[in-house]
Amino acid sequence: MHDRRRGGPGGYRTHRTVGRTLVALGAAAGLFLTACSSSGSGGSSGTTLVVQNGAGGATGLLAAYAKLNKQFEAAHKGVKIKFVTKSFDEVVSTAKLQLSGSNPPDVTQTNQGYQAMGTFVKAGLLTNLDDYAKKYDWVSRQSSKLLELNGHFSANGVKMGDGPLWGISVTNAWIGLLMNMDVASQLGISAPPTTFAELEQDLSAAKQKGAVPFQFGSSNGEMPAWLLSELLLAKGGPEAVNDIVFHRNAPTFKSSAAAWAAQTLKSWSDKGYFTKNYTAYKTDEAFAKFAGGSGLFDLAGSWLMPLPGTPAQTKKFKMVVFPSVSGAGPNAVAAGDMPWTIPAHSKHHDLAAEYINFISSATSADALLASGNMPSFAPADLDVALGKANLPSPSQDAIKNGLSVIKSGSPVPFIDWGAPDLYDAIKSGFESLAAGSMSVDSFLSRLQDAFGPFVSSLK
Repeated sequence: MHDRRRGGPGGYRTHRTVGRTLVALGAAAGLFLTACSSSGSGGSSGTTLVVQNGAGGATGLLAAYAKLNKQFEAAHKGVKIKFVTKSFDEVVSTAKLQLSGSNPPDVTQTNQGYQAMGTFVKAGLLTNLDDYAKKYDWVSRQSSKLLELNGHFSANGVKMGDGPLWGISVTNAWIGLLMNMDVASQLGISAPPTTFAELEQDLSAAKQKGAVPFQFGSSNGEMPAWLLSELLLAKGGPEAVNDIVFHRNAPTFKSSAAAWAAQTLKSWSDKGYFTKNYTAYKTDEAFAKFAGGSGLFDLAGSWLMPLPGTPAQTKKFKMVVFPSVSGAGPNAVAAGDMPWTIPAHSKHHDLAAEYINFISSATSADALLASGNMPSFAPADLDVALGKANLPSPSQDAIKNGLSVIKSGSPVPFIDWGAPDLYDAIKSGFESLAAGSMSVDSFLSRLQDAFGPFVSSLK
């Protein structure tokens, strides 16, 4: 199972790679050994650093953190890590009360978004990390775009992406097109689409020849929200998504780009491009159908890698960037896991910052990549690192193309981050739009009604 990145009454959910055994964990542990010197630094005898994560259920990832924690302890004589594991929901539901208390964790993962990080920043419950970022040169490790998505907030909590740095993510993920090249070959398609026009041509060819054009499931609302985000990005560019999520430039869903995206959703449904009876399927069920060999395309998160099967079975799959109308890019919906933060009431601010610096280091990035995860920045020679990791080809695609978006393109947030009620509005509105009981204009009005009042409430 994995937690989905979505909005909702409890805040802004963050997907993670959960319940997945990390590949080459032993190799990762070896890399961790080089991250600390034997001389040690920081801390004092008898110090316990309480570190809280929200990765409950992620057995492989937690095992990697356990190795990493031992290396940190070895480099900081007298320091012990108390690693507290909770589920995502537990972290989100208890965060405000916990951070408000006199004895919070020294380091904790905190969810992104206005209802989580923004609220805590406004209340003075998190530590401004600007000085630590300068000391450890975190800006050189991660792109300003990722730091904007995951850690920057104005001090009054109303402007996401602006102001001081409050958190930093260690791993990242993105949404892309999975493509079955065996099915493509049977349809006379030799390469992934590089423009939106080519994508629609491929979908039409699949439909005409009896293949499932697009494995899709809307039962839990994830894929409609993902596809709306990708379509808005494809038509309007990064600004069309960023303006809505970051509340910039008089954002609205009553725009030409949003109208085009909504009309495309309806058009694809009307033309039969989606899985038959797609409203009955959840995201993971649609993914399972695709991984089983049915369908030309699927929209999926990179955290779903590796695909199940042998190398011979999975080599036919590719993970590519969803193409834009103009061909510009690479751009994609991509953001980090829950960022690591230091509570204002932490008893060990400097040591906590050293810990965050350690787990976000270049050595840690190499280890994450070697275990099949997508780090927040690329190693010096990505091809060499991927070769050493010996990952299946779809996993290599997921890492290489995702890092390309971060390095040379534009990662954007999930559109439903824009307001707490947006996710549910997208889910229910899409069902009505696709069923023909709601017009495009009415669909956009529903989204604007869920978005506009929230934006106004922050002013």
